[in-house]
Amino acid sequence: MSLDSDTILLRFRQALASDRLAHAYLLLGADSAQLEALAMRIAELLLGPRPEIHPDFHLARAESRLRRLSIERMRRLMELLALKPYRGRFRLALICDAERMCLGGGEAANSFLKTLEEPPHDVVILLTSTQPQMLLPTITSRCIRLPVRAAPEMRAEEDPREAHFFSEWFASGEAPLLRAFRRAALLETFFLEIRKEIESGRSDGDDEEPEEVRAALVEAAVDLRRERLLAKLEAEYAKKAGVRETGSEEAESPGRKIRILEELLRDLRSGLDPSLSYARACLEIEESLKMRASGSDAKDTSWKPKKLPN
Repeated sequence: MSLDSDTILLRFRQALASDRLAHAYLLLGADSAQLEALAMRIAELLLGPRPEIHPDFHLARAESRLRRLSIERMRRLMELLALKPYRGRFRLALICDAERMCLGGGEAANSFLKTLEEPPHDVVILLTSTQPQMLLPTITSRCIRLPVRAAPEMRAEEDPREAHFFSEWFASGEAPLLRAFRRAALLETFFLEIRKEIESGRSDGDDEEPEEVRAALVEAAVDLRRERLLAKLEAEYAKKAGVRETGSEEAESPGRKIRILEELLRDLRSGLDPSLSYARACLEIEESLKMRASGSDAKDTSWKPKKLPN
């Protein structure tokens, strides 16, 4: 569940007062500037006014040309964090867009792992990320994850393409086999369009960004959109089951459909061919309806609505 900035600050105040601060926190959200602004407010709480000029505050962000956090920068940060605080209780590190230390083979991220695994007791590390799926699992597992709710003025309107997608997905009147292949084609077309849009947006950016970095960021952005859409699709099935629409076969057997979609996401994450994965999942959804109609899936209550990614 995402939290607003004020609630997160309150939790930090409580942890500070009770001397229960963790060593590393990962701020997650869709807006990099919002995450950095919140991190600076946390730094002000821990270090005092104007943390950017405090001797115990250390900022690491992507270098301008390569747009990545270099191994040299991370090693220097580790050296500074190994020192005793110059003034006050903590040394505090803020690593903005932390996923960028995983680019270029992840050497910077791997080098920083030692500090995360064995942090000095007087060090607090704040990481921000808009694309946490790019982070190494060994990094995220050593941080307290704090999903940050977008500020009202930052919340984007619903993508009309998604509304069209769901309208097409739940359209009725077709034979099961035809519907399965139409849905598979719908998934493939949707994400091809998303990929083209993301690639176009990145090509209009920094011309000096290395091609391998650009490709990695595009792939991560597509993966994030895919995870969000599939999570919303799971939520739609859960919603239809809750309403129990009269005569709607989509309201039946929600748990099986949700499990099929979760398996689809695992297949995609493991690198299986998307076209084949979409077709398999859509055919299995139709098979679940067939099983329900035959009475072999009469009880399917082992499901819970899945939370949407922030």
